[in-house]
Amino acid sequence: MNRVDDLLIEKIASPLSGWVQHRLGISQWRASIECLNGSVAFYVAAVALEIAVKGPYDAVFVTLLRAVVWLMIMEHVRRLAYRQAASSVGTRTARVREWMFRTLLVLMLPVSVFYADGWHNLCYSASLALLICHLYLKASDAPPPQSRGKLAFGRL
Repeated sequence: MNRVDDLLIEKIASPLSGWVQHRLGISQWRASIECLNGSVAFYVAAVALEIAVKGPYDAVFVTLLRAVVWLMIMEHVRRLAYRQAASSVGTRTARVREWMFRTLLVLMLPVSVFYADGWHNLCYSASLALLICHLYLKASDAPPPQSRGKLAFGRL
């Protein structure tokens, strides 16, 4: 796994999920699902704002098609998150198998904020930030993977 990803989980996501659990009484999986719901809400708001600033002769179809595809992906992510929350194996896979996606999305967030030139782009950036929160809150539940020892023939 990536050291940056582990550092973000240990220093930001785990204390945040502990604070949410202690202060608000919300489990981290519930907070994770609510971050995902917030991400979808900000994405829909961004699409609405993007369509609102277009003129009568500007193309809207591409924006709507992109939104439909992204919302279908988010629905798949939501179903996967519910399945992961229901099993102990799912909590481990949330940390181990998704580290590359978390790292790439964290690297994309500053670029997204830097190139935001309108309200709709800021809503897209907020949607991305909430998606990152969703992934990190999911991953903060499981302990870090243990390094495996060497094989017997490798010790010689």
